Amino acid sequence: MDEIGDVLSYPTESDDWIVTVIIGGVLTLLGFLLIPMILVYGYIVSVIRDRTSGHPEPPTFDNWGTLFVEGLQAWIIGIVYMLVPLIVGGLTVGGAALAMATGTDAGVAAGFGGMAVGFLLTFLLALVFGYVAVAAVVNFAREGRFGAAFDFGVLKQVVLDQEYAVAWLVSVAVLLVASLVNVIPFVGWLLAPFAIFYAAIVASSLWADGFSDALGRPGSTSL
Repeated sequence: MDEIGDVLSYPTESDDWIVTVIIGGVLTLLGFLLIPMILVYGYIVSVIRDRTSGHPEPPTFDNWGTLFVEGLQAWIIGIVYMLVPLIVGGLTVGGAALAMATGTDAGVAAGFGGMAVGFLLTFLLALVFGYVAVAAVVNFAREGRFGAAFDFGVLKQVVLDQEYAVAWLVSVAVLLVASLVNVIPFVGWLLAPFAIFYAAIVASSLWADGFSDALGRPGSTSL
């Protein structure tokens, strides 16, 4: 990775960065409509591609058709990798809810216990599979092939590497800090999408750098 200061300022390296953040923030704000969020995913794919190719500046929003297609593929990749946590969560939490619905003391006790275990297990699985899913999206972006997201030989090398692990952890911290904008009274809900989009650019660059460093690719930078 680059020095953390350089990573945090990476989104501003483009002359049009303010326009880019405004567009991305509005799309994030409208993300509940799904299509805007898919376009954001497409932009993240383009950030990763440019970063792994050594481009010094983040991309701008253009070629919306490509953004949508690649964003949709990235979204599908994420869903595929998160199927296991979703299934486990549905079975454990759903089973606990059924036990509680019996109304008996034993059923309620078992249900609460099962609910706690279910949520914890689902959370841990989501972390593990989410960690791998990010690497899968990065490989898809750099290779330009949907199948690259399931090249488990490359993914195993990356996800077990310290450089990628550190980059992923830093990206999680960046995204969490950005999400705290939500707590600002009155205007937090409006500012948060822009802060989160900015943080997503930073996170994407971290993923790209960590992935490149894990593979030892020429031109990769280190912290």
